[in-house]
Amino acid sequence: MLLPRILTVYLFFVLAYSDAMAQNLHSHNEAYQVLGNRGEVYFTFRVDDHQLLNEFSAVISIDRYDPLTGYVYAYANQKGFESFIDYNVVYEILTAPSLTTEKSQINMLSSVDVANISSWDFYPTYPAYESMMLQFENLFPDLYESIELSTLPSGRKLIFGRITSNVNQEHEKPRFMYTSTMHGDETAGFNLMLRMIHYLLNNYGEDEAVTHLLDNLEIWICPNENPDGTYTTNNATISGATRGNANFVDLNRNYPNPITVPEPVIQPETNAMISLVQDYDYVMSSNMHGGIECVNYPWDSWTSGEKIHADHYWWQLVMHEYADTARYFSPAGYMDPWGPSFNNGVTHGGDWYVIYGSRQDYMNYYASLREFTLELSDIKLLPTSLLEDHWQYNYRSMLNYMQQSLYGIRGKVTDINTGEPVRAIIELAGHDKDNIFVYSSAEHGGFNRPVLEGTYTMRIQAEGYPMKTIQNISAQNYQTTWLDIQLGIYLSSPSFQLQTNQLIYPNPARDEVSVMGLPEAESIMIIDVSGRLLLEQQLSGSPTQFNISHLPAGIYLVRVFTREAVYQQKLIKK
Repeated sequence: MLLPRILTVYLFFVLAYSDAMAQNLHSHNEAYQVLGNRGEVYFTFRVDDHQLLNEFSAVISIDRYDPLTGYVYAYANQKGFESFIDYNVVYEILTAPSLTTEKSQINMLSSVDVANISSWDFYPTYPAYESMMLQFENLFPDLYESIELSTLPSGRKLIFGRITSNVNQEHEKPRFMYTSTMHGDETAGFNLMLRMIHYLLNNYGEDEAVTHLLDNLEIWICPNENPDGTYTTNNATISGATRGNANFVDLNRNYPNPITVPEPVIQPETNAMISLVQDYDYVMSSNMHGGIECVNYPWDSWTSGEKIHADHYWWQLVMHEYADTARYFSPAGYMDPWGPSFNNGVTHGGDWYVIYGSRQDYMNYYASLREFTLELSDIKLLPTSLLEDHWQYNYRSMLNYMQQSLYGIRGKVTDINTGEPVRAIIELAGHDKDNIFVYSSAEHGGFNRPVLEGTYTMRIQAEGYPMKTIQNISAQNYQTTWLDIQLGIYLSSPSFQLQTNQLIYPNPARDEVSVMGLPEAESIMIIDVSGRLLLEQQLSGSPTQFNISHLPAGIYLVRVFTREAVYQQKLIKK
């Protein structure tokens, strides 16, 4: 009796496996047909192993994960899809989200008179979009500058609006950035950012909060970070928009990332954004998406059990401010997704699902700014009849988030003798990690460090200066603490003397030397005969040993800094 039962079970699994493989073969054919037409395919599959979900994140673009059912919804280009099918997972091809919004639900305008907009229930054609960005400048020349960041191979452009009072004058205002639609088929933010530009410009001098923002911030807004994806069909419509760019690459998986995975081929859009944040300092930013309604803060690359951002609890404060305000001004159910990672619309990115190469993590880990991911609407390509509602739900939260970049610890770093601005690393000792420090501006010395209320010790480091430490700095939520920081030793002080005492032993030396007799020593520099700084090291009293074995034989100048003096001596390296 046992053998027939075993055979029955065996045949059941063989037939089930065969049926699954036949289903996959049919899906393969359908998938390749879609890939041939659109360059990307949208599909769903089920996964029970969360570790396997993380593996999939490295090869395909996971769009959404339902922890209740275990179903994953994802996009893939041909390369990613072929990596996915190697797993032999049963999947189903779905209609692309941008094709589920009927053309009749999309009001496209080929001409927009920015000075006389009475309703925002539209998307612009691509030429109309370019025209709008230029019209703002013509109408508000003292508040707005149109900046063409990059021209893509298609001829379409990445365009920013730079918005601030007295925009044509030099100033010391911190920079803030909003961008949208890096996924070309997620379009709510495209409209909302055009409207935000219009709102800020038209309410300056009329609305106290807006006037304060433009008087104190330089606001950069790029309504569409992936125009090739949005207008993939043609410049006259966004119907059929793709997630990826013209090369079918998901731009939110395209940034260098701190996890060891194969580095992507950096796309033109990604490269333009990286160059921007390398050239300019920004305090805070957000990139906007659709497909769910939530706010997603760092990190995407790790779960909170693996690693949290140094400002994890500041992020929770600011994210709940955004989500709570949006929920208050919207009907029940908005920004309230289900899932164990969500708390009233707020999630740590990796707790939702881990992804690699996100813009958010790049900006936080490599660019020294605070960026979160804003998911505006459950519907990706939002019908134009719903745009007004989503503006009303979100615009107050967007203004609040801009204002947060002016809170925390702010200040200016200058040279104590010349008064010139100094580019310095601003670090909160015992708090900052994972490159979360910020920089003071080389242009004007200003810095902004948003941070949760508390008492902090700050270290300020700049090339050619001894490190400065400031203790017991008090920060309050929704307030600003200002610091004027001077680096260097005041050379005009009567108490300053350039000492030439014997302080290095042994001298001449081959491998190691010690600083003797200066218990108050703070730092040491070694300079070659051409004046080039070769070594700079912090000290913690005397005697202190340091290694010089890597230096070539020759004559060097050693400078030891205390709070009141600089001690200088020649060193002969054997």
